[in-house]
Amino acid sequence: MTYTVELTNIADKQLKKLNKKQQDRINEALINLCEFFEGKSSKKPDVKVLSGKYRGLLRMRVGEYRIIFSMNAARYIILIIQIVPRGKAYK
Repeated sequence: MTYTVELTNIADKQLKKLNKKQQDRINEALINLCEFFEGKSSKKPDVKVLSGKYRGLLRMRVGEYRIIFSMNAARYIILIIQIVPRGKAYK
């Protein structure tokens, strides 16, 4: 089954504020994430489970940026909540 990536309005705005190179890098990382969970790739993305106020969410590291997301494996949906620089990610 194919995963679908959805962005919240905030994440969409954050992505659009980035330069083209950063956008491409994040888009490529999201494609790789989907392929990994679909079993099409053996390259494991840098994903960790978060705690504290972000409990129940996951984060993926893409260079200096952190992608905060949730995953609904039953519906094959990855919901991107935030795309922020590392220094602002956990405040």
